[in-house]
Amino acid sequence: MGRNFNLDEIPDMTGKVCIVTGGNTGIGKICVQELAKKNAHVIVASRTPSKGQAVVDEVKESTKNDKVEFMQLDLLSLSSVSAFIQSFKDKNLPLHLLLNNAGVMSCPFTLSEDGIEAQFATNHVAHYYLTTQLLPILEKSQPSRVVNVSSLAHKYIFWNGLVLDDMNDESKYNKHMAYGRSKAANILFTRELTRKLEDSGDKYKNVYVNTNHPGAVSTELTRHNESMTMSVMRRLFFIAPEDGAKTQLYLATSPEIEKKNIKGKYFVPYGDESVPNKHAASQENQTKLWDFTENLLKEKVPGYTGANI
Repeated sequence: MGRNFNLDEIPDMTGKVCIVTGGNTGIGKICVQELAKKNAHVIVASRTPSKGQAVVDEVKESTKNDKVEFMQLDLLSLSSVSAFIQSFKDKNLPLHLLLNNAGVMSCPFTLSEDGIEAQFATNHVAHYYLTTQLLPILEKSQPSRVVNVSSLAHKYIFWNGLVLDDMNDESKYNKHMAYGRSKAANILFTRELTRKLEDSGDKYKNVYVNTNHPGAVSTELTRHNESMTMSVMRRLFFIAPEDGAKTQLYLATSPEIEKKNIKGKYFVPYGDESVPNKHAASQENQTKLWDFTENLLKEKVPGYTGANI
């Protein structure tokens, strides 16, 4: 399968519960559609109720699957992530797939509600917090999977490496470098979480965590980069959202992942394993990022006691 993976190869997902962050638009919406088409119970986790519910209604109508629902999640607010985690726990559902798909790209400098540079806050910190707090449910629901959507842009940190301490300094902000840092963080988190799960023995034996680059996809993610040149590039070189969704849906659903015990890996279109930049494949950086994120959450989240591992 691998590089030849197509959406029609997604297996039946009856009985599987899936959370898709950013499931209201772009490749996230395609993922919601395809998972629902295969009978999964899909939760569209996004910020705006009107947009999220509109997608839920659309997908229910097109797939005839009533197990599609909206839950509010604002990744720029750790209190919103906390509320989402508690609301999901209150449902007493299993969790077989956490697809950390939502993201922002190359936006102007801004801080999250918690005072964290917005791209790092959205693309990494919120997803780290969400994932680690849902680990006990992922453990009970094994076999289960986490897919962290990264980007080829993780290679932007080739020059200075993983610099974390000055991210909130507007005078040093470069929107493309900041995006690259957040996408490198997705890969480093995937690798370090996998290492920690494996070090826990058999407890998380059938929890599969992987990451991917979707490709250059024509979605609203690129809205902050819009220009005449970008417009031409989108028409000539960018792939459709349906193709952009293929690699993460391969990692999310393919039986090969369990059969081949694929964990902690980075994949590119369309289901091809690849090697990330050396800064995103460094044990030193994995540890550095994990410790930095833990300390940040202890500072920003009242009562935070650490990752569930």
